[in-house]
Amino acid sequence: MMTTTKVFKVSGITSIAIIILMIIFKDAKSELFTFLSASLGMTIFFAVSYYFFQSEKETKPKIPLTYKYIFYGFSLPLLVFLVQYTKDGSDGLLHQGSRVLLGLEVLYILFSWIFNHFRKINQLKDEKTKAELILLKEQINPHFFFNTLNSLYSLIKIDPDAAQEYVLKLSDMIRFTVYDGKKDTVAIKDEITYLKNYIDLNVTRYHKTIDIQFNEHIENPTTQIPTLLFIILVENAFKHGVEKKTEDAFVHINISQSENEVYFEVSNNFDIYSTDQKPGIGIQNLKNRLNLLFENKHSFDINIDNDVYCTSIKINVS
Repeated sequence: MMTTTKVFKVSGITSIAIIILMIIFKDAKSELFTFLSASLGMTIFFAVSYYFFQSEKETKPKIPLTYKYIFYGFSLPLLVFLVQYTKDGSDGLLHQGSRVLLGLEVLYILFSWIFNHFRKINQLKDEKTKAELILLKEQINPHFFFNTLNSLYSLIKIDPDAAQEYVLKLSDMIRFTVYDGKKDTVAIKDEITYLKNYIDLNVTRYHKTIDIQFNEHIENPTTQIPTLLFIILVENAFKHGVEKKTEDAFVHINISQSENEVYFEVSNNFDIYSTDQKPGIGIQNLKNRLNLLFENKHSFDINIDNDVYCTSIKINVS
């Protein structure tokens, strides 16, 4: 990898070689001298610009902005003066070199301004994306807690003994949500455990026969995925499906991971006469989160076939 020190060494050696050639061919009646002058200017310009750009990429630049302004304020007038002062000997080394350096410095200032301008725009976009992701995750967490606390309240009145086990599982889920929920990603195996705990709690709550199928095919259990990405779909399957169905309710879940691709699907039946299956705020938040995290690298589909509601997500986690 090319470092600043290596760039300076190579540029220094190249500059010395060019200067020697310029001295040898200073009286040559050809374009060679002009070419050598331009080459010297380009070499110096490359070394200085490389150093400046490397400095600007760092969080704490090596060169304070004030020093750069002082350098520009001194060098630009000096180069303009040298070009004007030596214009009578237009074929001279000093005149040619001054012209080349003046042109290159102006170009550097222009491209440096453009580079910094776009860098600031990208920084603002990154900050906006992070802020939106935090907001979306904070909207998801209360949604989950309200639903589970309502479940616990109902269960305490129906079956106090079962409620104790419910509290233990719920505490594990809260621990996951509070600690792992702050992370950007978690291992897919931990997300699956979280979903299974949620399903167990809901099966206990409803006290009715529910056809639960959870199929998983995971090649690498440590594959990292965004935290709490799938819980909204599972919540909706119970809230709008199981809760409304008086009998024969089912929730079928398929999750698979192969190389960089993760696929998650939830299907459930619902009562077509009592349930509005229009996407709510949870689905909209999920769409927004997917767009922020996996722009052009994901798919999200909703299919309704008679009384079966199916949602699926496919993401590329590479």
